[in-house]
Amino acid sequence: MTRSGLALLACGLLAFGVAVAAYAMTVLAHPHDLWAMSDLKVYRWGGLLARRSDRLYDETIGGFAFTYAPIAAVIFAGLSVLPMAALRWIMTLASLSALVTAVWIMFRTLGRRRSPALLGATLLVTAAALWTEPVQKTLWFGQINLILMALVVADLGQGDGRRWKGVGIGIATGIKFTPGIFIAYLLVTRRFRAAAVAIAVFLLTIAIGFVALPHESGRFWGDRLFMAPSRVGPVDWVGNQSLYGMLVRFLGGENAARPYWLGGAAVVGAAGLWLAARQSRVGREPFAVVTCATTGLLISPISWSHHWVWIAPALVLAADRMTGPPRRTWVWLAGGLGLEVLFGAWIFAVPGLPALPQGLIRTVPFGRHREHHWHGFELARGNLYVLIALAAITVLVILAARHPHAASPGRRRHLGRAGRSAAARVEGAR
Repeated sequence: MTRSGLALLACGLLAFGVAVAAYAMTVLAHPHDLWAMSDLKVYRWGGLLARRSDRLYDETIGGFAFTYAPIAAVIFAGLSVLPMAALRWIMTLASLSALVTAVWIMFRTLGRRRSPALLGATLLVTAAALWTEPVQKTLWFGQINLILMALVVADLGQGDGRRWKGVGIGIATGIKFTPGIFIAYLLVTRRFRAAAVAIAVFLLTIAIGFVALPHESGRFWGDRLFMAPSRVGPVDWVGNQSLYGMLVRFLGGENAARPYWLGGAAVVGAAGLWLAARQSRVGREPFAVVTCATTGLLISPISWSHHWVWIAPALVLAADRMTGPPRRTWVWLAGGLGLEVLFGAWIFAVPGLPALPQGLIRTVPFGRHREHHWHGFELARGNLYVLIALAAITVLVILAARHPHAASPGRRRHLGRAGRSAAARVEGAR
């Protein structure tokens, strides 16, 4: 164990401990807000409904409806036997574990070897990611975003030759449709067996739903409840950081925005998947994964701010590149700090709430359709995540088109198994 490795491990343990302690202190100071976990209540309630009645998609709790696929209600039915007091702890610990796991796997996919230094880097990035708005809101609501992200990252971190690669993506897509973008990613990168596995598992989740909840499954799929984003919440709310949400706020309504969104989503989706496929072909699999996730968040009609937990893998990419040449180190350091600031959870008060961890997107008037009256800099702050993602994809597409190149053999040691496989395919094709 080297001195630098020990130093990094010590820094990581200290940073992680401070970040978790600060989170715990914030929760203790505001338990009625940060420990309420309204979405977790909906999950548990959906599980109870799945066990007791056929009105899964009719009833509401606290003004919220159950909007997930029937397979999710089947899963939550098993958890619903536990009291909320226990579920809060289980969900929080599972989410934090999933965050650490996803960060660790991303570093491993980048070619980093198991070592105390890697553990230290993992804990450092996890500490930074914990205090981003998407992660804080995920913990605040008791959401499953971090768990689903870890499922996808673990799945894609496997070698392409693994027989069951695609299972994690299929399960995540069955629970929440947004990860379905990764099935398209597997197809465009010609990993057809993994894509077939993901599709088969997704169809299996639908079949299980029909077996367990035939009436509600018929309603969810037959009546196309999954195609009604307004059931999830107000599309124009500032919390919806998707291309559609931004256009609805700009144009004043869903009907006015829909044609532009359909065209824009097609363009952004095609560009994002093209970029992700290109990154994968040249051996930059971790960059491709983050690009694909960002594309999915942009083109989905609803991408609540807490869905943007993929900021954590993005921070991993920045941290990994900080070990390069000094000039590039400063560039990536600035980029990582910029992401932390822009996506950070800053403790300030918004109207009607005490001082809680909030994102910069909430420094504008919001709620009750006040989003339609933004002007000037409010438009940029209120659509911050969307604008950052669009700018990043645009710049990367331009750079990829102007400077096509494959990963060099010298870079291969920094790639994960999938990245090395992709680089080998490129060279073999030559």
